[in-house]
Amino acid sequence: MSRIRRGTLVLLLLALPLLSAGCFNPFDPLVSKERAVSSPAPSPSTPANVVKLFEWCWQNRAITEYSEIFTADYRFQFAVGDSAGNLYRDRPITREDELISATNLFVGGTDRAAAAKITLVFDKTLIALSDPRPGTTDSTNKTIRTHVDLNVVIDHGDGSTETNQVQGFALFFLVRGDVAGIIPDELKAKGFKPDKNRWWIQRWEDETLPSGGGVAQLLARRTGLRPGATASALPIPASWGRVKTLYLP
Repeated sequence: MSRIRRGTLVLLLLALPLLSAGCFNPFDPLVSKERAVSSPAPSPSTPANVVKLFEWCWQNRAITEYSEIFTADYRFQFAVGDSAGNLYRDRPITREDELISATNLFVGGTDRAAAAKITLVFDKTLIALSDPRPGTTDSTNKTIRTHVDLNVVIDHGDGSTETNQVQGFALFFLVRGDVAGIIPDELKAKGFKPDKNRWWIQRWEDETLPSGGGVAQLLARRTGLRPGATASALPIPASWGRVKTLYLP
C-alpha cells in the first residue's frame, strides 16, 4: 500500500468516531445537537430546587426535563406594557405553548433553527415566600422572585446574528405535588403521581421589560454605527416574553 493511501486510510479511521457520534448531520440542519450537561439535574424536591431545575433546563437545552416541571393549568404572564404579549391578551400562554416555544428554542423545529447560544443565570440563593393569591395555603403554595440574566443568540443563516439580552426579574408561583389536579395527563400516563416531595411551576410572571426605549432605542442607535461595525454586534434589550414569542408558531 502506498504512503498516500495509508495516510488517507488513517484520516478516515480518525473521522469515523466523529461521524458516528452525529457531530454533523447534513440531513437535519435545523436541529441543534448542543447539550453540554455540566452537572446533574436538580431534583424538584423543594420550591427553590424546581426553579433551579428550570434554570438548568435552559442552560442544557433539556426539553424532556423541562416538560416535567409545569402544572396542567400553568400560565405565563407577559410583563405589564410588553407589546410582545398583545396577541395573547385574550388567550394566555399555556403549558402546551410553553413546551412548543422551548422545543423550537432548545433543539429546533421543522421550520426554524434552534438558538445558536443560550445563557441563563438566576440568583444563587432562591428564597421561597408565601403565595399571596386567594385560596392558597402556605404549606402547598410558594413564590420565588429571582433576578434574570439571559442571552439568546439567533443565527439568521445569512452571516448575521442577533443577541437578545434579557435582564430584570422573574416571579414564579410554585405548588406542591400532592395538590389535586396539577399533574398533566401525559405525565400521569408516564407514571407521575401526587407527591408531597415534588414541586411544580404553576405560574410565571415576566418582569423583564427593557427600560429607556428598549428595541426602538437600539434600532435608532444602529443608524449611527461607525464604519465597519455590524448591527448584529449590538445586543438587543428584550423581554423574556418577546424571546418566547419568537419561537412560537
